[in-house]
Amino acid sequence: LFETYRLLNQPAALFERMGLWFELAAQGFKTTPEQPEPSRSDCHGWGAHPLYHYFATLLGIRPAGLGFDEVEIRPMPGALTHLSGEMVHPRGRLAADLHFADETVRGTVALPPGVQGTFRYAGKSLTLQPGAQSVAL
Repeated sequence: LFETYRLLNQPAALFERMGLWFELAAQGFKTTPEQPEPSRSDCHGWGAHPLYHYFATLLGIRPAGLGFDEVEIRPMPGALTHLSGEMVHPRGRLAADLHFADETVRGTVALPPGVQGTFRYAGKSLTLQPGAQSVAL
């Protein structure tokens, strides 16, 4: 379902569906359950897919080439004004720190050595090179 929300560019629906996971800490969970009650397991990998979608859908970091040699970053912040994260990449670390206002984005992106990419937001795009760089669209 989360992937469908991304394809249809429906961040509000994505956040609504993620509501269950946003409430887990307040319910005393330290891990993600397999499913809401009645739950068979309080610690199950199936329940952790929102972690994937934080990076792949909200921050929008996805492979654009074989072996993740290229990357596409297409954030979908919805009503959020700030998204940041750092993830492991086969060639090092990939990081993004982004601030959103209206239809603009500003921030920094860092790609590992040997990795190039494209940053896309609000119908605009920017070519990314290895290393740290500013983003303003």
